[in-house]
Amino acid sequence: MSIASLMAAVAKLLPLIFAVGFLAPLISQSLTAIGWSVPFGNLSFGLAVAIGWGLIAQFKGRWI
Repeated sequence: MSIASLMAAVAKLLPLIFAVGFLAPLISQSLTAIGWSVPFGNLSFGLAVAIGWGLIAQFKGRWI
């Protein structure tokens, strides 16, 4: 596998990488900061929302 094909594969997954690496912790920390708690954990909730939103962005090609 060449570097170019590896970079192309990573570029295709950027919405999911952004969702897991940035949105999930942001959602989790936001819930913690306002004092809300969900039964299965704020990070799990953040991951679920972020991955769902990232998959929508992955398939539609846009975030909104």
